[in-house]
Amino acid sequence: MPRWSEEDLGELEAILQRIEGELRPLRGKNILVLCCGAGQVALRLARKMAGSGQVVGLDLSDDLLETARRQAKAQGLEGVVQFQKAEKHRIPFPDGTFDALVSEFIVYPAPLITEIGQPEMARVLKPGGKMILTDVIVTKPLGEETRDALKTIGLDYLCEGTPEDFHGWMEDAGLVNIEALDFTPLLRKVWGGRRERYASPGRETGYFTLLEDPALQLGEAIFYIYVQGEKEAEL
Repeated sequence: MPRWSEEDLGELEAILQRIEGELRPLRGKNILVLCCGAGQVALRLARKMAGSGQVVGLDLSDDLLETARRQAKAQGLEGVVQFQKAEKHRIPFPDGTFDALVSEFIVYPAPLITEIGQPEMARVLKPGGKMILTDVIVTKPLGEETRDALKTIGLDYLCEGTPEDFHGWMEDAGLVNIEALDFTPLLRKVWGGRRERYASPGRETGYFTLLEDPALQLGEAIFYIYVQGEKEAEL
């Protein structure tokens, strides 16, 4: 997974600001962060709640969860955010628990990914609740050699699918007002900077594939997307 530098994170701040903007007002909301990693996004949202509301972070990694809990304690946020062990295929909460669900992958990707689909995510949302997903996708099959090259630069995970697939999956899960945004140009800029800073012979094939390959590069077959929708409100 990419380990973004502070410089990279500055470039990616717009994504986090977008997520926050979609969830406002944060006060009083119950928000789930799926595959929360070390808790950066969950803690960020908790800090914005001014003590009113609850954030739950789920992850498969015990080590990252422990890091997240230590950070919550250090920041005095234990009453606002909690971190729990995820399950591989289901979310361990009753129907209609959360006002919003965030599966954030672009900025702080978790090393272990659940296999939870949009129907299960929608199940735990309240009517009218918001779902926000960010992901890196590949729209055509990649060979093992290509995937290995991308792993040398830290791009271990690619979801096979298209923005239209995501739209359809969310629609099938009962979501409405679905919007898919393409953040690929922003990430191309970030990856270009990483290539300059971390160039080495062992990584060049991966960077070439991601930034120059006419059939596979960012914007051709590999995309960073931001997808949002709302669970249909009850009549």
